Amino acid sequence: MKFIRLLKNNSKDLSYLLLDKKKVNCKIGANGIGIKTREGDFITPKGIFSLEKVFFRADKIKKPKTSLKTKKIQKFYFWCSDPRTINYNKLLVKKVNYRCEQLYRNDSLYDIILQTSFNSNPVRKHKGSAIFIHCSEKGRNFTEGCIALEKKDLLTLLGKINISTKLIID
Repeated sequence: MKFIRLLKNNSKDLSYLLLDKKKVNCKIGANGIGIKTREGDFITPKGIFSLEKVFFRADKIKKPKTSLKTKKIQKFYFWCSDPRTINYNKLLVKKVNYRCEQLYRNDSLYDIILQTSFNSNPVRKHKGSAIFIHCSEKGRNFTEGCIALEKKDLLTLLGKINISTKLIID
């Protein structure tokens, strides 16, 4: 079994992933790494997580080379972040009257999304939704709890992981 590890740096919202003994800089939640207690707390959660699926913008990049399942992001894809609904922390394929985040964005943050297993089986209401590993962008110094890598580093990562790879966040 292969592991990738997210380790703290000196800065609260910067960190690095350790993959095959190589350090890759990344951005994390504005409130650092810790115990995630609620939706919107800007914490990147401690724990061990599976890597589940890759979403990508086919209009911006070629299908990533990975052994994980892939799915093209469509204009009508949303991720539900509203704990009041049964669709909480799930992919939605149409806009609904719930609080949700559009996956088809004008910026490049979601050109590639690696979905982790955080709060997915079972989904616990208000615990926090969708901890993704996604692209970083200049001018954005932190995430809302996700992990953000440069696009080239994320593509490299996808080529080295498989369904049994675990993400360890310390």
